Amino acid sequence: MRHRWLIHSLAAIMVAVPSVALAAPVTSGELIEHPEAWDGETITFTGEAIGEGMVRGSEAWLHVNDDAYADGSIAAGAAPAGYNSGHAVVAPPEIAEVVRVFGDHRHRGDLIEVTGVFNAACSQHGGDMDVHAHAIRIVRPGAETRETLDRGRLTALVLFTLGAAALMGRLMLVQARR
Repeated sequence: MRHRWLIHSLAAIMVAVPSVALAAPVTSGELIEHPEAWDGETITFTGEAIGEGMVRGSEAWLHVNDDAYADGSIAAGAAPAGYNSGHAVVAPPEIAEVVRVFGDHRHRGDLIEVTGVFNAACSQHGGDMDVHAHAIRIVRPGAETRETLDRGRLTALVLFTLGAAALMGRLMLVQARR
């Protein structure tokens, strides 16, 4: 009896929210490389919320990066691994408000899962490529990052600065003697 109740509950959820149940997971690279394959489809896209959320009337705009740095920045110790890549996400403000921390040079943003309709050239937003979100879920909360001081680079900076100052001083003395 208990299993039957669970099966009926899951079926009801899938019928009530078909876009979530049928959403295909995809990366920004796939969306950019093959926009025609995903245009108008309900997708699931996971990445770090970066920058800031911008509420404009009945829409909130987010930028979500799913690149190699979504799990950790170079400043936090990740190795360099290619370019930044992500996607514009448009959602009703009440859905977007779950995002609390946006990534910047001092924060790792919330890692979020976005479910919505992908538009290769959105007619509502001037032909931009975007995702119209139906749901946003926090996968991992954001946090403040701790940057480590690279003492080797700091030493090199000080030595080069002193060397440049000494060379400038020497050049100025030579010019003054002429």
